[in-house]
Amino acid sequence: MTYYHVWFSTKGRKPALVEDIDATVRSSFLEVSGRTGVEIVEMQTAFDHVHLLLYTRPGQALPRIMHDLKGTSARLVFERYPELRLDMGSNSFWQKSYGARRVAPDQLDIVRSYVRTQSERPLRHV
Repeated sequence: MTYYHVWFSTKGRKPALVEDIDATVRSSFLEVSGRTGVEIVEMQTAFDHVHLLLYTRPGQALPRIMHDLKGTSARLVFERYPELRLDMGSNSFWQKSYGARRVAPDQLDIVRSYVRTQSERPLRHV
């Protein structure tokens, strides 16, 4: 069992994670986690990025998990909101990369709090 804190941004840090689009992304993440057996321990979205605390079982590779989460959500968003491709100026919803770090069990509460309070932090990318 491994815990990961992962974070990633929309393409070009466009402020696309609002209202129904944000809800679509969140529900997509939950659908993927249910299908793959990855547990989303904590999830927080901001207008242009996402923080997740994930629990993975042995044999689950983080690159594959991220491919599923980002790919499924991007397809669903563009399917439901085709005009968003023009608004974003890209055929990609997410940036290609993501940041990640393993979280030791004794650090879970700290990271959970950090992820949970993302929306309370001052905007740094305005």
